[in-house]
Amino acid sequence: MDYLKKLNPNQLVAAQWNEGPMLVLAGPGSGKTATLTARVARLIEQGRDESFRILCLTFTRKAAAEMRERLLSLVPDAKERALLTTFHSFATDILRQHGSHFNLSPDFEILEDAERVGIVKSVLEGGEFTKFVSAEKAMAAIDFLLRNVVSDEQVLTLLKDEEAGRQLQLLFVQYKESLKQQNCLDYGAILYFCEELLRARPRVSKQLRTVYRYICVDEFQDTNVAQFRILLAIAPDKNSNIFIVGDDDQVIYQWNGASPKRVKELEEHYDLTTIQLPENYRCPSEVVELANSLILHNSERSPDKRPLLSMRVGTDSNPIELLSFDDEQQEANGVAEHVAARLRNSVHPSDIVILARTTKLLERVQQALSKLSIETHIQRRKSQFESAPFRFLVSALKLALVRSDKDLAATVTKALSDCVKQEISSENLAEFSTVLNGDQLEALGVLVTTSNAVPQELCQAVQSLVQGQYAQFVQLTLSYFDTVEKESEDDGNEQYAEYEAERAVWQKILRDDMGGENDAYSLSLGQFLQELALANKTPEAPSSAVRCLTIHSSKGMEFQHVYLVGIAEDQLPSFQSKKAGDNSREMQEERRNCFVAITRTMQTLTLSYSQKYNGWHKEPSRFLFEMGLLEHKNN
Repeated sequence: MDYLKKLNPNQLVAAQWNEGPMLVLAGPGSGKTATLTARVARLIEQGRDESFRILCLTFTRKAAAEMRERLLSLVPDAKERALLTTFHSFATDILRQHGSHFNLSPDFEILEDAERVGIVKSVLEGGEFTKFVSAEKAMAAIDFLLRNVVSDEQVLTLLKDEEAGRQLQLLFVQYKESLKQQNCLDYGAILYFCEELLRARPRVSKQLRTVYRYICVDEFQDTNVAQFRILLAIAPDKNSNIFIVGDDDQVIYQWNGASPKRVKELEEHYDLTTIQLPENYRCPSEVVELANSLILHNSERSPDKRPLLSMRVGTDSNPIELLSFDDEQQEANGVAEHVAARLRNSVHPSDIVILARTTKLLERVQQALSKLSIETHIQRRKSQFESAPFRFLVSALKLALVRSDKDLAATVTKALSDCVKQEISSENLAEFSTVLNGDQLEALGVLVTTSNAVPQELCQAVQSLVQGQYAQFVQLTLSYFDTVEKESEDDGNEQYAEYEAERAVWQKILRDDMGGENDAYSLSLGQFLQELALANKTPEAPSSAVRCLTIHSSKGMEFQHVYLVGIAEDQLPSFQSKKAGDNSREMQEERRNCFVAITRTMQTLTLSYSQKYNGWHKEPSRFLFEMGLLEHKNN
């Protein structure tokens, strides 16, 4: 176990923890993932003659994949002994096995946003819901109820307006019933129904505890109520073997139900032993000093929280620079020129990140960088594929699972029409399906065979899908589109504009989330589509580009050179947080946003602000004063 020798004393205590509940308060850059992985590896190695498994829950599939890779490098045969997964994937697996409790079959569909809104609209149209101005607003209310695990009875107590409460309760009940009837779930419902199942069927929870002797949770500060209650259901005892890693100074997802108070709730439920990992191996000591000065102004922190301790050897040069400009355009131009100078000094573009509170600020800097011929990339999260080839591929796979869905069949023909740049008539499809007793998939097979617009390769692919060979369909379809995309690189076909990036995402999903093509295609079609629905569709940034990220999307990352722009009042902190008050939970979250942003730094940190935004004068951010980078005039 040489990997234990690489840990510092605090990390080693955590990694050698055996029985009972432990909370590891791990600051940014403290080596928490290495510590957690080392503990899992040690438990497996020391328990080779035992049959227990270890459950590790985290929040992103990327984090789970990275942890899995680290574990297998330490213990190559650990694959069957540890499940490293996300809360959503874990809950999906439970519902796949026990969803009959809700009349769900194992191949239930996981809905995309547009499909969810469609269900809400159908519910609203079926009754008198005068209190809801739009399906989108109604969906936001439903999401709140799901992530906070609100029971049907409790809904009435949430609103002062009795009629609004009654309508919301009815909407919530009918929405959940519609999901069950259509054998589908959305992201929030996955956790909601899993938590309900574990409460209603204690034997399922008991079985999970028998299989998983040890439970680990990474990034615990990001848990919402539903995720926390799932944890309580599978580890209900005060002395449960849970190993929780988190940092209440990095709670920046309050809008999604996270709360710095969750650590307190954890302490109330379990007989916790707490250990802190304050050592910071990432940031220069000057940045660590800024972070400590800043976060001290938050009151919602664990008591006795130790300040970050810099483990980096200092240098003669100051890694921190503060830039001030007259207005936001000058700020964008100035930051762009600063980046350009750094690139001329042999810094690689992928080592630089531009961070901001909002995408709007990033776009202005991106435009300024583009004028200097500097390649940039703004990450925009994608929950579904957008290119015509992948819209056709995924919708056809869904149709193979629900063969009589007319709306889905129309989606398939529309995507196919975009792929071949010729109209494929959905009316003809309807005619064929009538003859074939409503089987839309078989009708699609007839349609493509009789259409001169569909090439032979795609006809063959569709026929394999009709025959139940979905893996062959995927491989034949992608092989055809790969060839077409290469041949049409210069013809400006916008339907293929995103294909190359989405093809890389597809390969990454199969490799990282499903264990490779062989494992992926050995899944049932229903499970394959569930795994696909849960996967992140956001393409990776090109290595040749300077990355532009919101603070929220930068969490968990680190960069050699960090630029934090727009650090002014009403920007960071936001106008909404100022309106809520100086000591509000919103203002404290904004301060944690700033804390997260500056602690992404490995080498240099450049902060910038301007005197005006959108024509209005703005003061420098209070956070600059709290960090000691500016002094108040009356001092």
